[in-house]
Amino acid sequence: MKISFNSTIFSKEKNGGISRYFVYLAKKLIENKVDIKIISVLHKNKFLKLLSKKYYEGLYLSNYPSIKLIENLNLGKFNSYNEKHSVDIIHDTYYTPGIIKKNIKKVITVHDLIHEKFKYFYRNSEELISLKQKAFKDCDHFICVSNNTKEDLKEFYNISSDKITVINHGADHFVGTNSQIDFQISSPFLLYVGNRERYKNFDFFLKVFAKTNRINQELKLICFGGGKFNKKERRMISDLSMSKKIFQINGDDKLLANHYLQASALVVPSVYEGFGLPLLEAMRFSCPIFCSDIEVFKDICGDNAVYFSPYKEMDLIEKLEKEIFNTTMLKDIASKNLIKSNNYSWDKTCLKTMNVYKNLI
Repeated sequence: MKISFNSTIFSKEKNGGISRYFVYLAKKLIENKVDIKIISVLHKNKFLKLLSKKYYEGLYLSNYPSIKLIENLNLGKFNSYNEKHSVDIIHDTYYTPGIIKKNIKKVITVHDLIHEKFKYFYRNSEELISLKQKAFKDCDHFICVSNNTKEDLKEFYNISSDKITVINHGADHFVGTNSQIDFQISSPFLLYVGNRERYKNFDFFLKVFAKTNRINQELKLICFGGGKFNKKERRMISDLSMSKKIFQINGDDKLLANHYLQASALVVPSVYEGFGLPLLEAMRFSCPIFCSDIEVFKDICGDNAVYFSPYKEMDLIEKLEKEIFNTTMLKDIASKNLIKSNNYSWDKTCLKTMNVYKNLI
C-alpha cells in the first residue's frame, strides 16, 4: 500500500495543529511499514523535521513566500510523482484543487467547518468554501476528527454518512517529554494555548480575567503560542490595566509540557471547534480544564471539566471564583482525565486510518 501526501498544509503552517496531525500520522504509518511520501518543492513546516528525509521531499524555507507560483510548482511535482509511482491513495492535506487522480483513490481529513459556520469572521470564507467544493468533488472518503465535524460536513456539503469515518487525534505526542517539572514558574497562573483568532473567543476571556479581582490578584494569565500579541490585543490588555498580569510566550513541546504541569488550569473559551487538541494535552499532564459547554468539548472531557457558557461573562467569573481554589475537586477531575487521555493515541489514529485506506483499495 503506497500513500502520497501533498504539501498544501506544510506550505501554510509552520507548526500548527493540522500539520502536526499529518506528521504524527505519517510517523505511525512508517512504523507500520506503510510506504508513504510527502511531496513538495518548498515548504515552511517545522514538524516535517521529525521525519527522515527518506519520507518527504522539499526544501524548508523559514521565510516562505506565499505566492501562486510556488503552489503551482508543489502541485505539479505532486501530480508528477503520483503519475510515475504506483500510488494507491492520495491523502490531501488541505483542500487542494487540481490534483490529478486517474485511478487513484483520494482521502481528505476535515478538521472543522469554521468558515461555513462563521463566514462573517473571515474575509476569505467564500474563497475557501469554493476550494473545498472543488476538492470534495472527486474525494472517495472523508475522515472527520470528531462527531461534531462529521455532522457539520453532512449539513453543509450533503456528504453521505457512509463516506465519512470519525477518527480522533492522538494525545501522546508528548511521550518522551519529561513529565517532571524542569523549572519552577514563580507565580500561579491560568494557561491559554494556541491561536486567539475570532471563534477562539479570546477577547471574552480577557474581559473576564480583568473583571474578577479575586482571580487576577492571585493568578497570572500565560498565553502559550499563537504568536505575539497583536496591536489590538496589546491595546485591550493595556486598557484593562492587565499588562503586568497577562503574558504571551512561544516555545517547544518541552516548554509547553512544563506549563501544563504547573498551571492552575487550562482555560478554553472557544465558541466552536472541530476538535480540541489542547484539552487532550492538558489531560495528559493532569492539568485541570475550564472550557466552553460546546458538544465537541463534552465528547472529549465528559464530566471531567468545569464548563461555562462562552457567551456569558458572569458564568465564567462565577465558575472560576468558585472552583479554581477547590484543589481537591480539580485534582480529582484531573486524575480522571489522565486515565481518559489514554484512549487518544496516535497508534489508534493510525490503525483506523489504515483501515480507511485498505477499504478503498
